[in-house]
Amino acid sequence: MDNKIQTRAIPKKSFVIMAILILLGAATFFMTENGKAQKVTRILTQLGYTNVSNVKVYGTTKVENKDTKIQGFKYFVIFTNLNTKQECRGFVLKDFKRKTAEDISCGDKK
Repeated sequence: MDNKIQTRAIPKKSFVIMAILILLGAATFFMTENGKAQKVTRILTQLGYTNVSNVKVYGTTKVENKDTKIQGFKYFVIFTNLNTKQECRGFVLKDFKRKTAEDISCGDKK
């Protein structure tokens, strides 16, 4: 007996749609990552770190002060301070009242 299984080919239109969706997903990912780095760079400028590079945001958390009920975002960052040529890491906090806080420690590059 000859057991041939027939399969239906996927249309080219479906491949085009999948490729467009993959490209849109990748573009959205890179735009959000770059947007986080830009926000943190602005916050660092307000805190006095004017000459920074290699800003990497590796975590974002929504926080709330239990006493005042003011919410904000806490960004966990690593960046290079070009003025002192040190690698800094820690977190910066910006609440919805536009107040900023930091806990950053700087050390020599590894």
